[in-house]
Amino acid sequence: MRSILSISDTYEGTHLDVKRAVTTIKAYEMEPFIAISEFIHEDGSTESGQIADTLDYCFGESTPDAVFIGFIRDAMNASLIASRVAAASPSIIVSDPSIISDRGEVWMTEETYNVISTAIFDMSTHIVINHLELELLACFECRTVYDFERAARKLHNCFDASIYVKDCELTGGKALFCDNTGITWIDAHRESSKPELSFGNSLNCELAMGITGIKAVTNALFFIHNGRRVSDTIPVPQSQTAPSLISPAKFLRDIAHSIDSPAPAQGASSPDQPRPAKTSIIDPVTEGTKGTVSELKPASKDSSSKSSNDSLSELAELRKRLEALKKSSM
Repeated sequence: MRSILSISDTYEGTHLDVKRAVTTIKAYEMEPFIAISEFIHEDGSTESGQIADTLDYCFGESTPDAVFIGFIRDAMNASLIASRVAAASPSIIVSDPSIISDRGEVWMTEETYNVISTAIFDMSTHIVINHLELELLACFECRTVYDFERAARKLHNCFDASIYVKDCELTGGKALFCDNTGITWIDAHRESSKPELSFGNSLNCELAMGITGIKAVTNALFFIHNGRRVSDTIPVPQSQTAPSLISPAKFLRDIAHSIDSPAPAQGASSPDQPRPAKTSIIDPVTEGTKGTVSELKPASKDSSSKSSNDSLSELAELRKRLEALKKSSM
């Protein structure tokens, strides 16, 4: 079973509640490891999550298949997390830091922001941000499609990471994804997603499954909107009979069978004698030396008594009929 490590503060009763990460990872049938740096209760009281001990345990035996780093409010916790994750060197690191809310509320100090925007982003493979965080990191305002794309490319080049910019009113409900292949705009519509699920953790799970690029993003969006994985909706194809392969020789024999032959000479098989089916793949086995080339017409018991002259005459007659058949079909 794949293991996913999700690291963040948990803010009870909000979209930053760690329960969303647990629900998402379990829905992918993966083993969740949750490292909480700080508990923020609904009444505003806080409690330390003993993040150092938790990370030592999570990285103690093996490195998780993928790591998600979410909202972290304290600068010291952010620095500790950055150093421990960097030492473990996981191949997949998705960062969704929640620096600024969609309404413009700043959720961390400048000191914490500096750690996030350097130490954590520098080691991330995928960065998930909103349009205000995009403007903050790119250091210019985004008002047009060109602005958004230019800012995303700037961050992609700066951090050497894939950049996902969440949808907003300015983009008409479209999200932006930038990676090595270029820029892609995607219909996202976050308002219709399920609140108990986490896009960042879903993306992390898709990447851990070996899905990459825009496909991982669209799969994660499908999951948070429908509550199920894309793979769960694809019907298992029923086994199908392999197609019949008809050789050119068999095709010519079928044409020959379809042409009414003249009455056979004395000693030949009678007209009432059944012939091999036209749709058969393999002709009946005839007696004779193995490896010899079969005649165009099906062999009969008396075929060996025919003279070579009779065989040549029949072959010439057959060729004439084949040519006539081709001309009539043109």
